[in-house]
Amino acid sequence: MALIQKFFSLMGILIYMLIVTLVVRLLLKFRAKIFSFVSKFYLTILAFIIIFGIACFAFVYPLETSGVLGRGSDRDEALNIAFWEFVQGRYPYFAVTHLGGKITPLPGSILLASPFILLGNSAYQNLFWLAIFLLLTSVYLKSHISAILMLMFLAVLSPAFQYEYISGGDLIANSIYILTAIFLQTKALSSNSFIAKFSTSIFTGITLASRSNFLTLLPLLFVLFWRSSGKRVALTYLSLSVLTLISIVMPFYLVLPNEFPPFFAGNKLSEINTSIPFASTGIILLTLLASVLLSLHLFKVSKSHLLPSCILYCAIVQAFPMVCGILLMSILKSQLDFSLLLHRYGLMFLFFDLWGLWPLLLVNSSSKSTLSL
Repeated sequence: MALIQKFFSLMGILIYMLIVTLVVRLLLKFRAKIFSFVSKFYLTILAFIIIFGIACFAFVYPLETSGVLGRGSDRDEALNIAFWEFVQGRYPYFAVTHLGGKITPLPGSILLASPFILLGNSAYQNLFWLAIFLLLTSVYLKSHISAILMLMFLAVLSPAFQYEYISGGDLIANSIYILTAIFLQTKALSSNSFIAKFSTSIFTGITLASRSNFLTLLPLLFVLFWRSSGKRVALTYLSLSVLTLISIVMPFYLVLPNEFPPFFAGNKLSEINTSIPFASTGIILLTLLASVLLSLHLFKVSKSHLLPSCILYCAIVQAFPMVCGILLMSILKSQLDFSLLLHRYGLMFLFFDLWGLWPLLLVNSSSKSTLSL
């Protein structure tokens, strides 16, 4: 909505919402025919998506990152710079990008992007994690048709997704690997494999150490793991995830405790503080409260719907501070204003939203039981 408002004002947002609503209604009305068509031509559609996606990235990304299509984005550059600064023995958070931006991703983001940086660019990670998303969604929904429809839904209808993809920003990969970690750890903790429990807990800790807003999901994850695997297992392995997170972030934080860029420069809500003192602190506290309340509600959810419900609650918690920010900005400007999301931060709850809501829309009633743990 922020991108559309920038170029087409509030009327553009209204038209966009009507288009999305129409597409959803058409998907529901012709669900059987759409599923049948996609099933019949699945390999052709998949091949087209892969070829078109790679070609689009290969052609448009160099134009965007060089500034030909605008000012350019520096999210990919921030990870590249931070990684090489660290490799060369320098503190990565002293560096700035070509746009003068500070390095705002937490060390977990840099660590997870490092294989792709070694291949040439952190921007490549989106290609990898979108493939993982397609595969994992097929497993989660027990439907490769729903998975590919979801990806097409994203690619066609989300301008934020489109721009983040062609600009090589890390929000797509960031959201997907958090979702992947939650899914894999939930499955692993229900198994008898110590290696699976240990490794997925470490992975979850690394992903949580990517951006500070994901820390608000901890109450929800604790209740999810508690109900699916038992209180003792949940406490043990979520503690391992938190220790991993602390061990990754703390050495960097202690160098600049009062101005650590991921905690301060990366907090877009702080822009409201100039007009409403301590507004960002209040929003963060309310977000934590919302997470706790929703985690308590998870105790009332049946086990067969535990994981989808938790994922949907994660989406709500991630969206909550953004909604609060939009409301406050709109009040201050006396009109609807979505500019707080101009940097596409809504992507951080979009993938959770899709996993939480898609089963309610497109999964056949006969297969809903497959969403159980």
